[in-house]
Amino acid sequence: MGPDLVNACIFCAGMLLGMDLQPRNGLGAELGFSYATLARRYEIGDVRVDTSDVTPKFLLAGIGWAREAPGGLGAGTPEKEFRLRIGFATSHDEQELKAFPEEDIERILTDGTGRYENFALLARLPIGGRDSLEIAGERRAHKATDLVNIGGENQTLSEVRDISAERNDFAIGWRHRWTGVEAEGAFRIVKASGFNATANSFQDASGVIYGGEAEVRWRPGPWTFVLHGERVSGDVDVHRESQPDFHDRDASLPATLSAVRLGVAYSWPRTQIMLTGTYGKEKLPFVALAPTGTETVAYDAGFDPESVNDEFYGDLVVRYAFTPAIRMRFGMRMAWGDETLTLTDSAGARPTRTLDILRRGIFGGSLSDPLGSPEFGFFLGADFAIGAPK
Repeated sequence: MGPDLVNACIFCAGMLLGMDLQPRNGLGAELGFSYATLARRYEIGDVRVDTSDVTPKFLLAGIGWAREAPGGLGAGTPEKEFRLRIGFATSHDEQELKAFPEEDIERILTDGTGRYENFALLARLPIGGRDSLEIAGERRAHKATDLVNIGGENQTLSEVRDISAERNDFAIGWRHRWTGVEAEGAFRIVKASGFNATANSFQDASGVIYGGEAEVRWRPGPWTFVLHGERVSGDVDVHRESQPDFHDRDASLPATLSAVRLGVAYSWPRTQIMLTGTYGKEKLPFVALAPTGTETVAYDAGFDPESVNDEFYGDLVVRYAFTPAIRMRFGMRMAWGDETLTLTDSAGARPTRTLDILRRGIFGGSLSDPLGSPEFGFFLGADFAIGAPK
């Protein structure tokens, strides 16, 4: 179970059945803190910028039990394991578009608070001497209430927005081990939901999509190499309404979530380090995290969104054992993405609009500076043996 429970992204790649450092043998608990950001940035011309971000601060607790595979089989995944993790966070939303009266661009400001409620459960059961049946479930959810000011003076309230995003994953898979090598395949079900409502517009999307994942791990000596891929796709039901007449607009629209991940780890007697790179692609018929002010006005005017996001995530995890019973852990994530948002007029009278959204941190990134500052997150925590460490 990787860093997905303590990051701001809801619909980015999940890590249900592997990819993390080898867990402790025996019974153990873990505690941790995380700070993370998800940011979206729309450039209007050369100097005008419409930015929006959501920033959660997580507390994580977990408990688990594991037994490693015997005789050098596999590449670090236990043959038997049970684990539960919970990550709760308060979050802060901010959006700003400065006014440019000479170009008929009015100021839009948004400020809000919300919460994340994330859970992960894993069971791994040995079958014979070389195989394990794996079952995992994960829920990532964010809900917030935003205060929106469109064109008003300071502290003027134009409308209130309720916004939420939720992803529920379930996977069942099979893992086979050879000496120093293991391979896994799994069937995955994902329920993806997004909700975005103001007094002038309403979007509610939810649906179950299907797919699978596969993973190969190889451990030559102190090194471990991992290749992981996943993809789910299908249609989700979308209900929309907007001013002036708020007539119902219902559709079944395609959604796809996919990722490819490559990781490498190295172990010393007290220290383990793991570095992973992930390319993820998300296609969704809604926006339910950090909408920009430009989008807010478009939705209220009757435009319907389709988002396609290509993003790269880099994750670094370091773990150090102070004693056999206490191990500290530090994790860091940086992400850069490019999102294409297509806005289609629900009445069919106005031309379709395309917004190039940069998935960047709040301190940089522009069309002339493609890299910019990344979306950033870090985790600091520890795991503890319960009873005699094994």
